Amino acid sequence: AAGAHIDNDVLGLQREPDIAHVAAETGAGLVIMHTGRGREKLADVIADQFLFLNRSLEIARDAGIPDDRIVLDPGFAFAKDGEENLELMARFGELHALGFPLLVGTSRKRLARHLVGGSDEGRDIGTAATSVILRLKGASIFRVHNVAVNRDALAFADAMRERETVA
Repeated sequence: AAGAHIDNDVLGLQREPDIAHVAAETGAGLVIMHTGRGREKLADVIADQFLFLNRSLEIARDAGIPDDRIVLDPGFAFAKDGEENLELMARFGELHALGFPLLVGTSRKRLARHLVGGSDEGRDIGTAATSVILRLKGASIFRVHNVAVNRDALAFADAMRERETVA
């Protein structure tokens, strides 16, 4: 009723499954994010993604949300330490087996600050680097603070992807 067209649930519908019913009733798109908050995670970062996100997809489908209105977000930094985030990034391509577009939000997160320094500029450079890596691994949507820097960085990644498909 307020005009939202996309529901973004950072708890993956698992704490408030009624969000799925609202999205179904209004026809809104749905971003389902993985989180490790408030629950025990599996040791393997990708296995945990599949366990959590498959449960979330079950909730969405039971509410009547068609697959073409769903985007998945692996939830970088949401109850994940630096090593888990790096492992998730390295193995990101495995998430395509879920069959949904993937949204990523690494912008100015602790991971970028840790690897390239604490300044905003350093965090923006780290974000652009993660955006390129994740685009090359198939991420579709990017949530960022510094749009211009990421747009330019992604232009390079997209140019590389185009050449890979031609070759």
